[in-house]
Amino acid sequence: MKISKQYIYQEVNTTFNSFIRYSLFAVSALFLISCEDVISLDVQKTDPYLVVDGSITNLAGEQVIRLTKSQDLLSEATPEGVKNATVKVTDNLGKVYEFKDLKNEGKYVWTPTNATEVMGVIGKTYSLEIQSEGEIYKASSKLNRVPKIDSIVYKLDDANVRQTGDGKPKKGYDAQFYARDLKGVGDCYRIKVYQNGKLRNGADNIVIAYDGIANKSTFGDSLAFITPLRRLATTELFNENDKIKVELLSITEAHFDFWTQLRQELNNAGLFARPAARVPSNIINVNTNSAKQAAGWFGTSAVTSMEVVVDKTKAVKDFTD
Repeated sequence: MKISKQYIYQEVNTTFNSFIRYSLFAVSALFLISCEDVISLDVQKTDPYLVVDGSITNLAGEQVIRLTKSQDLLSEATPEGVKNATVKVTDNLGKVYEFKDLKNEGKYVWTPTNATEVMGVIGKTYSLEIQSEGEIYKASSKLNRVPKIDSIVYKLDDANVRQTGDGKPKKGYDAQFYARDLKGVGDCYRIKVYQNGKLRNGADNIVIAYDGIANKSTFGDSLAFITPLRRLATTELFNENDKIKVELLSITEAHFDFWTQLRQELNNAGLFARPAARVPSNIINVNTNSAKQAAGWFGTSAVTSMEVVVDKTKAVKDFTD
């Protein structure tokens, strides 16, 4: 028999309605639990391809370009280094820098002739060439400007929901840095945070900026970096006597797009996750007819940094805008 909504509203009291809702919820929960099975995915294996991770900076010292082989989707093995490759970088004035795999592990290093020699110069464009397994890969990137960091401040605080977890302090020091974007639309940056010399490198720690804000817009030009960007304790509070270091790195707009999509893919999980997509790369195989392509990114960055040690006597009562 078909029962109308009007009949139900008239004849069923509130207690019975509550009972029905609870029963439906309980049955649904039991149904979901009973349907939980372990599924083994039969993922098609693919031939490994070249993965590049390298960035030229304006800091004195060695410059490193890592070459590894891609892995299958569910592999948990350490990526295999690509050996016996020829790696060089050429600036737009024609100067060539040779990179050598000193330990035969896929880590290619340019070593300066002295402790103060700098490879990266703001305004120059650097071109990468890799010869490996009969293929030639190329990429290029311009080294853009970066502003100075004005200060790092911190205050004693209770951990919020995002800052809690196993081993994380429930009470500690929240911290922010202050810097201002340079005049002119389109400057892009990455912000790195170190705790006692160790980079906070989780997916939630990928922080990038377009001028003084988080997204592409003309409204962030010349602004001081907004609060979400300048927060340094996003995932965990600092402890007293911790050494806090922040690095501000210039990146190209294309590199900004790379980090944007990479962050989306790393955080792409849960019931409503969208299908995974391959993150773009600026590494191009010169042989366009070859099936061997590459992934990763070759970038350039000017870097400014600041470091402080948490001293409770120097903590502020609150942050200022």
